[in-house]
Formats: sequence, structure tokens, C-alpha cells
Amino acid sequence: MSRIKGLIFDLGNTLMYLDGEWQAVLAQGGTDLGEFLADRGFSVDPAQFATDYLSLRRSLWARSRDEQVEYSADYALVTLLAQLGYEDVSEDLVERALNTFFSFEESHWQAYPNSEAILRELSERGYRLALISNATYDPLIQRLVDKGGLRRWLDVVLSSAGVGIRKPRAEIFQKVLDQWGFSPLEAVMIGDMLQFDILGAHNIGMKGILAAWDLYPDYDEGGDGIIPDATAESLPQLPDVVTALGQQPSETEGQAG
Repeated sequence: MSRIKGLIFDLGNTLMYLDGEWQAVLAQGGTDLGEFLADRGFSVDPAQFATDYLSLRRSLWARSRDEQVEYSADYALVTLLAQLGYEDVSEDLVERALNTFFSFEESHWQAYPNSEAILRELSERGYRLALISNATYDPLIQRLVDKGGLRRWLDVVLSSAGVGIRKPRAEIFQKVLDQWGFSPLEAVMIGDMLQFDILGAHNIGMKGILAAWDLYPDYDEGGDGIIPDATAESLPQLPDVVTALGQQPSETEGQAG
């Protein structure tokens, strides 16, 4: 029996949650972005730019999901500005513009009250911990991990924007396993989306635990036939679920040679 040594977490609705309504948060970010650019001399109507940017992000998100690569927030902004005739925008301005766009959203992300305590408990039990998030802007993910007080427990923090590929591709999980020196049988993915977290775990030969304490309504979209190896109904329940999962034989054990 391969002992579970490493746990890889998702971020949103697994360790942190958004304490606002998604569409309202996105709309505010778009407005802030449009006003930022107009204030710096770009010939844009702030409201129209916000509408166009959010529309482009939605279409690129669909491409990202289907192609399993990340079309980042940077890519979306540079693409839209180029369409408007601004083809030579400095990296510094793009960064400041995106930090403006994500500022309101960032203020609404909160760690679950027991996230840090559970990570500490799992670390004290001897597990290595990491995080992989599908996200369009890596600096946001890194800041949220720090904001939530999670950094000290995590060996690795990866976002799809940072590495260019998305869950459920096996390669993004392999990056963590390589750093740990673990086999897939020695690690488990914990997340709330069947088609990204659980399927991603299975794609590389890991087990996957469904984080069911705060599921999106569409958590099972695209998840037909994807069955988690275990389900945790709450964060405090997670350590015992991991222990029980580690006591199950792997599929290869007990088979005749």
C-alpha cells in the first residue's frame, strides 16, 4: 500500500471563498479598469471598455477550458488594447491596470475560518502540502495565499496563469510531484470541481477528494462519469477523510502477477 505523503489543494471554494456576488464583483473590476485607462490618456469609454474586456475574458475562459491552456488576464488586456490601436503598451502599465481590475475582487476573497488550522493539522500529521489553482492572473493567487495566512504551510503554489496550462492536464500536477519526488499514488488532489480537480487527479493516477463544503451550483458541469475517490463534507472532516483514503488499497494491489 502506497502511503499518502502529499496533498494538493484547490483554492477557490476549497480554502478561500468570495464574499460577494460574482457578476457584481466582475462588473466593478471592469469599471475600475476602464476608468484607470481613461485617466491615463487612453481614448476609451470606461463603461464600453469594461463590457468589452469582460466579454473577451468570457470567450477566452471557454477556450482555456476546452484547450486546457490558460489565456491569461494579461493576454486578454493586451489583445483588446491592440484591437483599439494600442499595440505597444508597457508591461508596467499592464501590471498596474490588472492590479486595478483585480483589486475589488481581491478585497472580497476570504479564507474559511478553519483553513489555516486544518493546513497546520495536516502538516503536523506529516503531509506535504501544495496548491494548484486555475486562474487568469498569477499575482492575484499569490497575494490571496498570503492574505489567507496559508503560505507557511504550502511547499508549492501554482496557478494556471503562472505555468500556462490548466487542470485537468496531468503536467500541472506533475510539477508538484517532481518537486516533492513523489509518485502519483503518494499524493491526493482536494478540490471542488469534478472536471478540473478530480479528473485532473485521475489523469495522472492520483486519487481525488471532492471538497463539498461550499460547492458551486455547476461543480459537476462536464463531470459525467467522474467519481471522486472520497468526499469531505467539511474542512474539519478532511484529515479523517485523508486518513481513511490512505488505508484503502490501490487498484494494483492484490492483483495476480
